[in-house]
Amino acid sequence: MPDVEPKTRLDKLVQVRERGEDSALENLARAQSSLGRAAERLAGLRQAARADGRDRGDAGLWAAEENAHVRTLQALRSAERDMAQAMRSEQAARVGYAAAHRQAEVARRVQEKKRTEIREDRDRRERSVLDELATLRFNVRAAG
Repeated sequence: MPDVEPKTRLDKLVQVRERGEDSALENLARAQSSLGRAAERLAGLRQAARADGRDRGDAGLWAAEENAHVRTLQALRSAERDMAQAMRSEQAARVGYAAAHRQAEVARRVQEKKRTEIREDRDRRERSVLDELATLRFNVRAAG
């Protein structure tokens, strides 16, 4: 008889848990991507905030440059808040993935244990039938 994995009632549970694990992993990847984009944006705005474009010249240009600098600082604060939110989201996604992975792993272990029990039971029944046949054959030879 070929080595076919025996079916169990746990197969659907494992499938659902694995789908949940995959979904949680996708969420983690999206959160990490968002975190990377937020970090890049923050780094760019920090660099822009450090730059001082004010030169000697017209006071109107100086005032416009000052207003642009203020807007850059406001954007920097916004980017810092976005970065903090992205870090919280990434951490939550990491925790969610860890939980989903644990649940899937537990379901896989239980499924494998059940399959092992089914295989052992099948092998035990097969040995019993073979022993019975051997006994019958011996008795037929002894009688004949």
